[in-house]
Amino acid sequence: MIRPVQRTRPSGCRATWPTWRITWIALAAIGLSTRAHAVADRYEASVTVRPLGSIGRITERAGDVRGGEVVVSRNGGGGEVGLSYGVRNWLDVGSEVVGAGFAQAIYDPASVTVAGSPATGHLTRTTRLVQLRAGATLRLGVGWVPILHVGLGVGGRVLGAGVLRDEDHARTFVVTPDGMTEGVAIEVLACARIGFEHRLDRRWGVGVSTEASYAVGAGMPPLEVVSAGVSLSYTWYPLVQP
Repeated sequence: MIRPVQRTRPSGCRATWPTWRITWIALAAIGLSTRAHAVADRYEASVTVRPLGSIGRITERAGDVRGGEVVVSRNGGGGEVGLSYGVRNWLDVGSEVVGAGFAQAIYDPASVTVAGSPATGHLTRTTRLVQLRAGATLRLGVGWVPILHVGLGVGGRVLGAGVLRDEDHARTFVVTPDGMTEGVAIEVLACARIGFEHRLDRRWGVGVSTEASYAVGAGMPPLEVVSAGVSLSYTWYPLVQP
């Protein structure tokens, strides 16, 4: 009697086909999930709060040569509040309000003029700033998101009155040098920021970043600021249905 030959699959095939099915299903799910997040990014709006620690390079006309510029670096701090809107999956546009203050700048010795006459001594002055910026942010990811932001803006540099002290002649006098009264200087600025953000869920995100800005006004020395900070953002997701 001739027995029919029974065809059997190799032992590995039974495990291989389910494994491939599971793999394709997982890849498809990841792809759909990524697409859902990316498409929503195009229409979402976010508000971000970013506390900052800063270092400011503050320039004053108090050099040895009359009218010469002297630069000092001072620690400071402040914060930003921004509102952004996704116009593409990878591009946000928005605006932000920035405020910061710096430790008192000290110039010693300082060479200035008082009532038109040269004077030297120990000069101190405070600097704070308020800025309104607008710019664009490249977002190069979905969950962990590298970002690159560039912007332009206008600001007000809030200057305290300069205080000159002279104790070299057996007496002490305190006076405000010419051109160093208290006031606000209007300036224009450019800024750039780089960092990472992480979407915790559909609404909340956190991030870290570092940024630099350069501001200058009519008749004013430049103000350069480097800052680093963390951020917390809340998102409306999506703001407009496609």
